[in-house]
Amino acid sequence: MSEYESESDTLSELLELTKENNRILRKMHRNMLWSQVFTYVYWLLILGVMGWSYYLVQPYLVTYLEAYQKLVNTISAVDAGNTSLPNLQGLLEKIK
Repeated sequence: MSEYESESDTLSELLELTKENNRILRKMHRNMLWSQVFTYVYWLLILGVMGWSYYLVQPYLVTYLEAYQKLVNTISAVDAGNTSLPNLQGLLEKIK
């Protein structure tokens, strides 16, 4: 009889350990799922802030880029016109 009692105790202890293990595994799985959800929300928030800030800054960027392009075109025109101008040193010598 004692052999059956020890087996019964062993089985009941094993059942308790299995239930505890199952609870721990469920908690771990739940924590993993919440971690994934918060990671997705985190990256969506970062990308959303980046997109929103670009939306707000974009008109200013377009204005500055247009001004920069005009400046580059003006400098190119002056540079191209420089070769067509007569020699300034020769003009200065004629004036003297």
